Amino acid sequence: MVQGGIELKLEIVSLYLIYFSLLAVIIYAFYLNKKSSKEFTPNKIEEFNDRMLQTFLMTHGGNHISHLIFLKDKQLFWSKDRKVLIAYKINFHRAIVLGDPIGESSSFQEAINEFYKDCMRKGLKPLFYQISPSHMHLYRETGYRLMKLGEEGKVTLPTFTLEGKQGAKLRTTSNKFSRLGYTFRVATPPYSDAFLEDLSVVSNAWLGTQKEKSFSVVSFSKEYIERFPVALLYDSNGQTVAFVTLASNYRKTLIIDLMRKIPNSENGAMDFLFIEIMRWAKNHNYQSCSLGMAPLANVGNSKDSLFSEKMIHLLSSYGKSSYNIKGLKEFKSKFASVWEPKYLAYKESFLPIALIQIYLVIHKSPVPQPIFVNKIKLLLKRAG
Repeated sequence: MVQGGIELKLEIVSLYLIYFSLLAVIIYAFYLNKKSSKEFTPNKIEEFNDRMLQTFLMTHGGNHISHLIFLKDKQLFWSKDRKVLIAYKINFHRAIVLGDPIGESSSFQEAINEFYKDCMRKGLKPLFYQISPSHMHLYRETGYRLMKLGEEGKVTLPTFTLEGKQGAKLRTTSNKFSRLGYTFRVATPPYSDAFLEDLSVVSNAWLGTQKEKSFSVVSFSKEYIERFPVALLYDSNGQTVAFVTLASNYRKTLIIDLMRKIPNSENGAMDFLFIEIMRWAKNHNYQSCSLGMAPLANVGNSKDSLFSEKMIHLLSSYGKSSYNIKGLKEFKSKFASVWEPKYLAYKESFLPIALIQIYLVIHKSPVPQPIFVNKIKLLLKRAG
C-alpha cells in the first residue's frame, strides 16, 4: 500500500515536471518569436516576380502547397542555375521551408545543399515543413532527421462515384440539397468588385472573431483569389452559402484551397459543395484532387511512434480552439481515397522550440512580402 502511494506521488510529480517544462518551452518560443522581428534583416531581398513564378510552375509543375507562394508572405530562394525554387519564412534563427523544392527534380539535392549553406552563412537553421515521401531520401542523405506531421488526403477522380454502397451517404446528401434548390457553379477570373465583395462577406462571417492564418494555411485576399477559379454554392434564394478557391499543381491535380461558408448553414452544405467540385474536376479531366493535409493524422498515437511525434501530438492541444484537427480529418475522410504522409525534415537538437515556432509562423497574421520589402527599403533609405 505504501509502495503504491509512493509510485502515485512520483507519477504526479512527473506530470507536473512535464507540464512546467512544456510551459517554459512555450514561453521561450514566444520570446524568440517577438525578438526575431527586431533582430533579423535579410542580406538580400528579391522582388516577387509574379509572371516568372507562373511560367516556372507551368513549366516544371508544383506540389500540393506551391500555390501558397502567391500569398506573397514568403521569401524565395533560387538555386544558382535557377532550376529549383525554395519558398521559406524566417522566424528568429530558423528558415522554415514550405514543402519540397519546386523545379527540376534532378537538381533538388544540389539545391537543398545550396540552401543549407546559404542558411549557415546567414546564421539560420533550415527546417522543411510538409515534405513528401518520394523525396525523403534527399533529406536523409543531407543529414536531416524526419518526423511525421500528418497525412494529405487525396481523391482519385477517375474512380470517384456516388454509386453503390460506398457512395450512399454522399448520394443522400446530394439528393437532399438538389431537392432544396441549392445550385453550384465555378466562376473564373477576372472578377467584378461586387463578386469579390460578396465572397468577403462570407469569409468575414466564417472568421467571426478568429484571425487569419498564414504560411501553410491560405488566408482571404482579393488579389490572391483573383488568380484562381472559385467554386460556389447558392441556396434556393440565390444567396452565396459557401465558396472554395480551386488551385492546381499544373499536373492534372486540383487542389482544394480557401474554404469559407456562412455560419448556421444547412447541415451538409460543404459536403454537397465538395461533391459538386469532384464531379466538375472529373469532367474537366483532372486525375486527382488534393484535400490538403490533415494535421496529426496517425501521428504519435502508437506506442512505436517517435518521441518527437508524441510531443507534437501533445502540443496540438494548444490549437484546438482555432483549428479543429479531429473534425478536419473526419470531413476529408468522406472523400479521400488515398492518404499520403507528410514530414518535417530537421537538424534541430531541441525540437520542441522549433515546433512551437512553426505553430507561431502559421498563426501570424499574413503580411504580403512586397509590404515587407517596402518596409525594409524605407528603413534602408532612412538609414542612408
